Amino acid sequence: MPIEDHLASLKNKVDEELKMFFDNKIRQIKSQEKPDELLEMTENLREFILRSGKRIRPILFYCGYIIAGGRDKEKILKAAISIELIHSFLLIHDDIIDQDNFRHGGLSMHCSYKNKYKNKNKNSKHFEISMAIIVGDLACNFGYEILSEADFSSDLKIKTIRKMNQIISNTAAGEAADVELSVNSSFDANKIVEMQKYKTAKYTIEGPLHLGAVLAGADSKFLESISKFAIPLGIAFQIQDDIIGIFGDEKKIGKPIGSDIEEGKKTLLITKTIEQADNEQKEILINLLGSAKINLKEIEKVREIIIKTGSLEHSQKIAGELIKTSKRRLEEMKILSQHQGFLNDLADFIVGREH
Repeated sequence: MPIEDHLASLKNKVDEELKMFFDNKIRQIKSQEKPDELLEMTENLREFILRSGKRIRPILFYCGYIIAGGRDKEKILKAAISIELIHSFLLIHDDIIDQDNFRHGGLSMHCSYKNKYKNKNKNSKHFEISMAIIVGDLACNFGYEILSEADFSSDLKIKTIRKMNQIISNTAAGEAADVELSVNSSFDANKIVEMQKYKTAKYTIEGPLHLGAVLAGADSKFLESISKFAIPLGIAFQIQDDIIGIFGDEKKIGKPIGSDIEEGKKTLLITKTIEQADNEQKEILINLLGSAKINLKEIEKVREIIIKTGSLEHSQKIAGELIKTSKRRLEEMKILSQHQGFLNDLADFIVGREH
């Protein structure tokens, strides 16, 4: 089966589990006569999560369990959606930090509250952010609830919850580093790679694979072999994400092209461009990074500079080299050949994706 079809099949199964979770949760809230605010937040969270998303993290959670020898596919799918709730918790807060108005083809959580109450509250900015933070916290709570109630032994669940705590701590460190970089006038490629390691590689690839493997009873040596494969793949994932953020299709990625430029994000793509740019090109980039609003003409100018300086080609080359490293380490993993084949195809898919 082609990797795209395999991923689509797993995504559909994850979506079904998410729908069932929210349907049950909403019925439970209604039957217990919980506060109306809790019902509204849960319904808003349901809409936010189910509107779109690649489900790469729950899919990798599932895969981690399978490659580590787990056999109960039904049980692991129910547990794997926990990471999607945790992901939403982090996304909602990240959209506030980055001041992003859109997510997955719709409004970010804080903007959805802004539209609903903009004529009813004089201090609507504080209100919308406060509500989004609370909904994000609720998503986190639901994620841990799913894990704690999963049909696995208490010992395995405790280990998995500890691993989840570690993932969130790593992600917080990466997020903080990203915020620090955004207000720092210098461009440091080493700091950017370190940030991407914690904010993306350990969170998006390594973490989910570890969670599933832990529930399958994997030991520390097996987890270490996963990390060797996952970290370079995760950094390649982020490099490709940065490329898509400027050169991608707005309809496919679900948010405006150029938003990373508006936020002044420091990426390897932009850092290499600044490094190779002449004075005129550099001045254009510096002026546009962090600007309040960037138009299509300005985006096209940024794209032109990125291409002319060789930064796009350089970034694609670095991502390709990281994928090769990841694949070499995959060959050293003691897993079934069919599982190696899937992860190999997944690596190719990640670096070649368009959204």
